[in-house]
Amino acid sequence: MSNLPHSAPDSPAIRWPKAIHALAALILTVIGSSCSQKHQLNLMPTPLIHQYLGAQAYRTLDSDERSQRMQIFYATNRPGSGPEATREYGNGIEDTLHLGTASMRLGERGTDWREVLAFSIEDDREEKVHVHLESANELSREKFSEAVDTVLAEERRPDITIYVHGAKSSFFRSTTQGAQFHHFMARQTAMVAYSWPSTGSFLTYQKDVDFAAQSAGNLADLIEYLAENTNARKINLLVYSAGGQVAGPGLAQLRQRYPESSDAALKRRFRLGEIYFAAADVSLAKFVDEYLPTFAGIVENVTVTYHRRDSILKIAQHSHDGEARLGRPVREQITAAQIDRLEELAKQGKLDAIDMEYSTVERPVDFRAHGHWYLNEWVSSDAIVQFLQNQSPSKRGLERKPGSEAWYFPPDYPERLRILIDQARAAEAASNSS
Repeated sequence: MSNLPHSAPDSPAIRWPKAIHALAALILTVIGSSCSQKHQLNLMPTPLIHQYLGAQAYRTLDSDERSQRMQIFYATNRPGSGPEATREYGNGIEDTLHLGTASMRLGERGTDWREVLAFSIEDDREEKVHVHLESANELSREKFSEAVDTVLAEERRPDITIYVHGAKSSFFRSTTQGAQFHHFMARQTAMVAYSWPSTGSFLTYQKDVDFAAQSAGNLADLIEYLAENTNARKINLLVYSAGGQVAGPGLAQLRQRYPESSDAALKRRFRLGEIYFAAADVSLAKFVDEYLPTFAGIVENVTVTYHRRDSILKIAQHSHDGEARLGRPVREQITAAQIDRLEELAKQGKLDAIDMEYSTVERPVDFRAHGHWYLNEWVSSDAIVQFLQNQSPSKRGLERKPGSEAWYFPPDYPERLRILIDQARAAEAASNSS
């Protein structure tokens, strides 16, 4: 059966009473939270590619960048308070985009670069490493675009990556999650954490859903602003979990603002590259029928990861009256027309769907975790390669799922990755010697 995505039957949709919805939201946020502390986040496991490359992964960093400190950018429609140089943002919502820089730190104060390098490439850290947000500095729009362009002017950093976080994420959590991915991308690209106003609370998932809907237009504004006011070669998006409820409609709204313009013209104008939906908590039906067909023509590529046994998205499904989520497809809720639409986009090279569950034999790492994009060292490694090199799944070591247009991580993925790295090293050596 050639269906994309392929999924086993699920229980019928259940319409739960509001009290059960609240309980489901509580369980969702408790299970989904990996760190509830306000000022630190545990650094994600080392991606497989860094374990293989070792110190070479950071060879392009200038000497003054070889530090535990780094800077990313942020955009938020949360209300701010305090001095501009030490801004704090709450969990409410505004219609205004605030822009600025976030100063981040890896490890405790005084950690030198040798220690940072060591825990950035080792496969099994003995101790936890924390990611800290030291300060947020709000900037005017003019100064913000100038700061972004300063980063983009560096030869190895021509692109922008926008990180769109999931539910239960404070401003702190959204910036630290974006920062850790930025670090493992060898601090290439200009990282912008879009901190839409998720409440950061156990009991307010439904409010997050409402805030996500209200924030979609702000994300469209951000993309349009960056395209018009910076020299970015490409603008890429990493969208996690409930961030799909922001990015899916946000990208569709961006396209709908210009009904008289062709897809080709808007693709040149906005320079949207890779749009990566990791375990997206967004309506499967709306994404396939409304959002994706609207914006697919103005982006280079869309990647969707899914796992039909994602327990967090199962709870999220019940919190949405049984409506299947993109990151956890349910066979009974996918029509033949929707399957055809997805498969056609896949054949056109516009959609890569990665089945996290499928494998011919058991694999040594966990693919079921809702946060697989950063918790699974195979998946994070593949995402890094995709964002930095924009290669097809086959050239990244993935395998075509039998009878489907989807992809999966084969059990020998580590060996495949080693071969690809060796080939890249040989090609670089040949280029340097010529």
